[in-house]
Amino acid sequence: MVLIFYKNLKKHKKTNEKNITFSIFKNGVISNEDDLISNPNECKTFYNYTLIDGALKTGLGFKDVEVPESEDDLEDVHSFDMTEWNITEIQALDTFRYKHIQDDRFYYHMNIVDQNGYLYICSVIDEVGYPIPKSDIGFNNIVSTCQYRLDDYDCILYFLPSGMISSSGYETEKYENVPPLLSVAVHYDKFFGITDTNRNELIYQDNLDLTTYDGADNKVIEFLDQRGAFNKLVTFNDYIYLFREYGITRISEYTASGDFSFNHLYSSTSKIYENSVSVCGDVIFFVTRDGLYSFNGSSVKKICEDYDIYFKNLDNTHCSACSLDGKYYLATRCKFDDGLSLGSENETLFKNNVLFEVDIETNSVDILRGIDIKKIVALDVPYFSKVIAIFNGENKGHLGELTHNGKIFNNVNQKFWCSFKTDLNYKGKMKRVKEIILNTETDCEVVIESDLETKTYTFEGSEKEQRSFCNVCGRNFQISFKTNSANCHISKPMIVFDVIS
Repeated sequence: MVLIFYKNLKKHKKTNEKNITFSIFKNGVISNEDDLISNPNECKTFYNYTLIDGALKTGLGFKDVEVPESEDDLEDVHSFDMTEWNITEIQALDTFRYKHIQDDRFYYHMNIVDQNGYLYICSVIDEVGYPIPKSDIGFNNIVSTCQYRLDDYDCILYFLPSGMISSSGYETEKYENVPPLLSVAVHYDKFFGITDTNRNELIYQDNLDLTTYDGADNKVIEFLDQRGAFNKLVTFNDYIYLFREYGITRISEYTASGDFSFNHLYSSTSKIYENSVSVCGDVIFFVTRDGLYSFNGSSVKKICEDYDIYFKNLDNTHCSACSLDGKYYLATRCKFDDGLSLGSENETLFKNNVLFEVDIETNSVDILRGIDIKKIVALDVPYFSKVIAIFNGENKGHLGELTHNGKIFNNVNQKFWCSFKTDLNYKGKMKRVKEIILNTETDCEVVIESDLETKTYTFEGSEKEQRSFCNVCGRNFQISFKTNSANCHISKPMIVFDVIS
């Protein structure tokens, strides 16, 4: 018998092992017009993480404002009991500093208005543990507020649809003759204001005592051009800047003659949101429908352009902004194309759903998603500094302070980071992702989505490096890192894959 062995003519596909390291966590969002233009480990979207040192760490959050009982022990803090006066909604929030004439020292408050229009004081050094009633005059439908000083007395002016309320450290009174003013500024011993009745004119007068206002001393500056209605006055670098719907105008006074000069410094093709305007050191930040800008007093520069995709062309009339400790904070409305609804987004009539924290020096950004902030304010006092806020929706009864605890009051924030859809730098070739390597201190998930299949891999928190073997085939992949843990620390992830030739 003769045995004949036939040669195996079947060709086997060769594989070539590769890996991708996600060390670019620290760089935040990288925006591209097309997914496949991006690098494999660049970020398309993230929220509720903080990107520090190349790791995904615990992100922003809010808790109830905490203050000390005495100046002698600033570490022993407590929150305010809103149930003492049945405060179920906070309509307005302002910080207030006033000098006590007899004590010859400053006192610092947070002024809040409840659902009934009553004014309360929350002291930053608080012995009682609940808001102190201040006035029941009726602070409903507030048009605007500003801190004001007249004859050594500090006060907050509340402008209403009809009249003005002045609240000092001593008394609170209403003055019926003052018109509803959208914005107020004092410069070179002149008072300037924008009225809600005529948004194309700026009134000014030498009489700084608005409690005696009758309009008789008013003088008017009017512009009728393409820059639109007047929205906000800002005193900055010894000038007054008038922010309009579609531009910025600088107003200079010749003090000897009392005349003014006007320089139209900037014209915008999209609407400027006045509630986004905030002085941040030597620049002013503001937002338009097209994105975020900085203004140095003479020129405007677009910044953080990679984040335009989140709020471009949305109506952000209800946004709010402040600045503190080298950061610009913007509460706004954003759109995320991920099919999810987080926190406040589950409420039908939410106004805002995101807080941006922008580092003024580096323009790096943190994103807190799922919070509907009504107003955000910087509280900067000798004892501490905090970003504080009031809210719409389910959190409307809270007076909150910004934290890095990964929670919105008692609810843990869902955290998310994902790459672009990438061909892993091997265009058109079939790949097989076969291993995930990472360090994570808390439980997390890694989702690998290809053009053929989607699989989720779960990791438990550990101090050691972890590996998970997987099998996901395709030509293009999107990789996501998720966690529902309040605290997190995900670092040094690596994706190992074969290129099948």
